[in-house]
Amino acid sequence: MLWCVGSGGRMTLAKLLLPFLMLQPFSEASNQPPSFNNYFFKTYLLIYENTAIGSSVTQLRADDPEGEPLIYGVVGEEAMRYFAVDRETGVVWLKLTLDRESVSQMQVEFSVSDSQGVVKDTVNILIGDVNDNAPSFHGLPYTVHIPENTAVGTSVFMVNATDPDQGTGGSVLFYFQPPSPFFAIDGARGIVTVNRTLDYETTSAYQLTINATDQDRWRPLSRLTNLAILITDIQDMNPVFTNLPYSTNIAEDKPPGYEVRKIRAIDQDLGRPRGIGYTIISGNTNSMFALDYISGSLTVNGQLDRENPLYSAGFTITVRGTELNDDRTPSDAMVMTTFTILLIDRNDNAPTFNSSEYRVRITELAQVGFALPLFIQAEDKDEGVNSMFQVVLTGNNSDHFTISPTAVQGRADIRVRVAVPLDYEKLRRYSFSLYANESMSDHVGFARIFIDLINENDNRPIFSQPVYNISLPENTPTGTPLIRILATDGDIGTFGTVHYFFNEEPDQFSLDSRTGWVGLRAGLDYELMRRFTVTVLARDGGGEETTGRLRINVLDVNDNAPLFQKEAYLGMLRENEQGPQYVARVRATDEDSPPNNHLTYTITSASAFPEYFDILMQEGYAGKGPLWKGHRPLFCCKVLLSKPPSPLILKCFSNCRFVLFVPSQDENDNPPTFSLPSYIVKISENIIAGATVLFVNATDLDASREFGQASLIYSLEGSSQFRLNSRSGEITTTAMLDRELKAEYILIVRAVDGGVGPQQKTGIATVNITILDINDNAPGWSDEPYHANVVEMSPMDTDVLSVLALDPDDGDNGVVEYRISPPNPFYTISNSTGKIRTTGVTLDRESADPRNALLMRTIVISASDRGTPPLRASVSTTVFVNLLDLNDNDPTFVNLPFVAEVLEGLPLGSSVFKVQVEDPDEDNNGLVTMALQVGMPRLDFHLNTSTGVLTSTAPLDREQIAQYYLRIVAHDAGSEGGALLDVNDETPTFFPRRYNVSLQEDVPRDHAVARLNCSDNDAGLNAELSYFITGRTCVSYERRTLALPPNG
Repeated sequence: MLWCVGSGGRMTLAKLLLPFLMLQPFSEASNQPPSFNNYFFKTYLLIYENTAIGSSVTQLRADDPEGEPLIYGVVGEEAMRYFAVDRETGVVWLKLTLDRESVSQMQVEFSVSDSQGVVKDTVNILIGDVNDNAPSFHGLPYTVHIPENTAVGTSVFMVNATDPDQGTGGSVLFYFQPPSPFFAIDGARGIVTVNRTLDYETTSAYQLTINATDQDRWRPLSRLTNLAILITDIQDMNPVFTNLPYSTNIAEDKPPGYEVRKIRAIDQDLGRPRGIGYTIISGNTNSMFALDYISGSLTVNGQLDRENPLYSAGFTITVRGTELNDDRTPSDAMVMTTFTILLIDRNDNAPTFNSSEYRVRITELAQVGFALPLFIQAEDKDEGVNSMFQVVLTGNNSDHFTISPTAVQGRADIRVRVAVPLDYEKLRRYSFSLYANESMSDHVGFARIFIDLINENDNRPIFSQPVYNISLPENTPTGTPLIRILATDGDIGTFGTVHYFFNEEPDQFSLDSRTGWVGLRAGLDYELMRRFTVTVLARDGGGEETTGRLRINVLDVNDNAPLFQKEAYLGMLRENEQGPQYVARVRATDEDSPPNNHLTYTITSASAFPEYFDILMQEGYAGKGPLWKGHRPLFCCKVLLSKPPSPLILKCFSNCRFVLFVPSQDENDNPPTFSLPSYIVKISENIIAGATVLFVNATDLDASREFGQASLIYSLEGSSQFRLNSRSGEITTTAMLDRELKAEYILIVRAVDGGVGPQQKTGIATVNITILDINDNAPGWSDEPYHANVVEMSPMDTDVLSVLALDPDDGDNGVVEYRISPPNPFYTISNSTGKIRTTGVTLDRESADPRNALLMRTIVISASDRGTPPLRASVSTTVFVNLLDLNDNDPTFVNLPFVAEVLEGLPLGSSVFKVQVEDPDEDNNGLVTMALQVGMPRLDFHLNTSTGVLTSTAPLDREQIAQYYLRIVAHDAGSEGGALLDVNDETPTFFPRRYNVSLQEDVPRDHAVARLNCSDNDAGLNAELSYFITGRTCVSYERRTLALPPNG
């Protein structure tokens, strides 16, 4: 090739074929310039900005009329920085990176030349856009302050971001990464609005990440920036107390000014907290405490005394904390708290009695154990060991009474009881000192007790002798004092004054009721009555009586002529007499004494049993054989009387005949006999004192008044609760009865006749008295307190426990019925046995309902008897139920979903987040462990299995991984499903039951003989087996070598 340059500066390229070349001269005037024929010279050339350096962007094409060789080029320094042109081919390649956002178009001048000259032409080059720019934020950094009461929906900020790319690559959308529950952003406009109510006290600042992303379809680009939203505090929170609770205990002897507690509250509006003013609202009885308005110091303001009833239960104080405005005036923001201050006891009180002097009058008949009607209360107002004291009764004869209790803590009612039988006649008045002595100090309480005995008629009159005997002639003048009857009574006063009476007033005798002198009221006649036996009564001022016997023997005076005085003489015959006995004397006008009364008698005839009778000539009529009651009581005899003459007798009768009636004389040969050998009676225990129980009656077959029915005296043995009227046989009560103390009495009643000494006869009967019950006792609880263990979720009719109330009454009055009161939906009780069972309503130990939680754990039982009307126990009993936990609750994550924002570049091991999980079960059932789920593609974190703290284990790089999604699994340590408490109710069983083993005789010692297979269907310890060889055996055995392997 040859280059040819003309005078015009044009270059022309020509080919030279040397072998055939012929030189011909050019003519400048005839050579035409070349011209570009590319279309873009007339329009534009589009080159995309991402075209790589060195890439061919186009090829210049030109035509030369002469067909000369052409040379291509680019013109201009600036154009040559971007483009290079192959001189021969016209290929244009890129030398410098294009950036549409810097230069969106350019005009480049290209040249083409031939031998004659150069032709230039300009190309408009448009830089084609590609999405090579991420959006850019303007006005960084983004920080905005908004008040916490900003309304939801309010615009608080506008994000400004642009993207220089064109089209969708330059269209920007905004969103929060991650989303914020409290704020929203308009994706197109970038306007940030409040999405949820804000609270400065909960979160005072929000760090939001804004993602601005262009909308390129194929390769969207994004950029992140942070928006700090700072919440400014407003006064919308009440203050809150710190270091609660304020309840405390202080000694009662703390002086005024002593600081009890420091009350402190803070303003929860943390942005600009205000001061607090403190005030006591209630509970400050008698202003015993002072509270400093500013400092909150609570101090003692008076003299405390735990024993003061106003302070003994402590103080329940309510304190108000009020936020103060800038001018120290109180605002509307306030908080109140209530707490207790209990006073600790000091031993500053001596025991005291409720009175300094006690007086009482009691009957001398008060039984041993009788409690005196005194209200004695001893009290030490101190507490605990400070209130322990001993009660002592001192004074003369203090052993006649006992006190209880003798050891007291706090307060007690002191009972004074009779210790020995009392006797008004020995000691009428008691005077004692009652001391209450503290064991820990020298404090002493003192009181006086005066006891006056009431005189009771507790002594019967007693005769000086059981039988008074006197003999007097029948001619004793009337009005003559005969004998003095004397009885004494151990009582004093009116009850000891004795008066005397005849049981039946005789015509012949008189009795001075005051002196006891017996006088002759009427003349006696020996022939009519030779002996008088009268019953004398000695009656004291209280009506108690004692009987005595007075026997008056009439002595005969021989002052009568021997004349028959009667046509019929009454003679006396003793029964059952074996030998001869005198029956009667037949006398004349008087029964003269021998020898003037010596008569001769002859029986001429007898109406019956003549062989039994004979007569002495001078002694009268006598029987010669025994006579008993079965014989006829009267005998008619004819007697011929003859008598020697007497100086006093002017005339004698002889051969006189008359009829003699001879009744048999009564001997005391029959004992009293009760109508029944045993009396059975039933009385109610509420019978009043003095009421009649029954009448006992005895009969005596003896006919005389002396030994027969009229002579009977009754007496009673067996109980002081009853009294027997000695004459009428009436048994009455002396006091109120109590069946629960004694349900049956066996009494011995005696009836004695008028015999004396060995001749006295006695009849005996028993009285069985059964006390019928009334409903006078309420049931009382036994074995308190009651505690039971129940597994939660227990099925219906699960046994809880049995309660027991006892009623000492009888029959239905003592039958106790139980009920749950108030009703409890979880439990039922047998009204007869007291057994408590579950109803089947779910027992959930973790129940959040406080009422159900209380009902599941406390069962209030009342008891009443079946009496009419029924009586209830004075106090209900409470069964405290301990609900045993089952693993019936799964662990629960708190505050899901878990979202954590972490700055990249944190040091390894940094805490990222704390996972909170709850399990309301107890012990192992509620012990939760956590773990990251196995099999996750990448574990850049470590989770503490117990605390739930998540820490980083690898460098965090947002550009590599912007978000992690972790799955956490929580397990409790309890067993699966419900747990049943095992009862050892299964017996171990061998399989097989019989083992047959054959051994060679030379097997070595410790050779294994057999393997035992035994199982037990119980669980836990109840299923652990131990083996023993029983009976005589030559097999040695070591217990520890035998066990049941897991595989059976």
